[in-house]
Amino acid sequence: MTRYTLLIALALVAALPAATRGQYSPSFGGTWKLSQAEPPVPAGRGGGGGARGGGISGPYADTILAQAPDTLTIAQTGSEVTVQIGSAKAVYTLDNKTKSAPEGDVMALKTRAHWEGAKLHLHYKQGMNWGRDVLSMSGSTLTVVRDLESGGQSTTRTLTYSKTS
Repeated sequence: MTRYTLLIALALVAALPAATRGQYSPSFGGTWKLSQAEPPVPAGRGGGGGARGGGISGPYADTILAQAPDTLTIAQTGSEVTVQIGSAKAVYTLDNKTKSAPEGDVMALKTRAHWEGAKLHLHYKQGMNWGRDVLSMSGSTLTVVRDLESGGQSTTRTLTYSKTS
């Protein structure tokens, strides 16, 4: 009986990390207004409506791939996150599998997401443009570390947002 109990205990200990991983998943849902970008975005390069900059081009340059979007709207469920910037939406499944929209289009917006502790990593690519946002929360403040790259140029900014709704 003791050997059986020991085997059960070892199995439970081995399974514990998998069972507890991802249990704390903050909700990023809501509308967020940019309060600070560090380093600041040069005038005409990604503030306001999210103008281009850093070599970013294509249909998502002024929205999903903007250097410092003024406003983000995030909807979150247990299996996916949708980020809306301007009129564009990016849908991420939380299983780290790449999703393309529209499917099969070489210029499709490709997205994937995964949790790292309480931080949500959002990866996106469109053509030669790619980015990664790492989202974390403290109270009603959303912090996004945004890495963007296009044509060999890259930028990294820490964006701070306040929740508006």
